[in-house]
Amino acid sequence: MEYIILAPCVTAKTRELRLRGKIDILKAEKALPPEADILALTEVFLSAAYKGKPFSIYPSGKIIVKDSDGEEAKALLREMFALLEKRGCLSE
Repeated sequence: MEYIILAPCVTAKTRELRLRGKIDILKAEKALPPEADILALTEVFLSAAYKGKPFSIYPSGKIIVKDSDGEEAKALLREMFALLEKRGCLSE
């Protein structure tokens, strides 16, 4: 599945990954590893702490990592994408 990584604001320490597909956030909640802490799950988004960083995952295909930028953020986003893809949480 194709995706792009964006820096939504040059002053914010966030990075965003956007998919061409959708994310099933109910499946994503169950697919996250045990060391991930679920902070909130609503119809609109899933918020989780993973590897010490807050993530927001949206059904529209957007994944945001906060308090991280540069290569660290890109690596974390790629890792989260691979995890969700491997566990069947993504759809076209």
